[in-house]
Amino acid sequence: MKDGEHIKYYDTGEIFSKTYYIDGNRHGESIDYYKSGEIKYKCFFIDGKRHGEYIRYYKSGEAEYKYYYIYGKSVTQLDWISYNRNIKLELLGL
Repeated sequence: MKDGEHIKYYDTGEIFSKTYYIDGNRHGESIDYYKSGEIKYKCFFIDGKRHGEYIRYYKSGEAEYKYYYIYGKSVTQLDWISYNRNIKLELLGL
């Protein structure tokens, strides 16, 4: 994969996605679009790993859900694991 912006298209010619690459890895903003042109997903990558905010949108443009990543790991998932670990420790009296 060459460095720079890569654009994919639907068979009908509308933009499907825009992604940037550096050294063969996704790097920077990546956006997927509905056929109608509205943004479907928007996220950022560093060295091929999701980093920062990941948002999925309804066709209306309203955010459906958001996740946060730090170098490929979901912060939400890490928080949940930490939360569960603390509950287990409390139940064990530790």
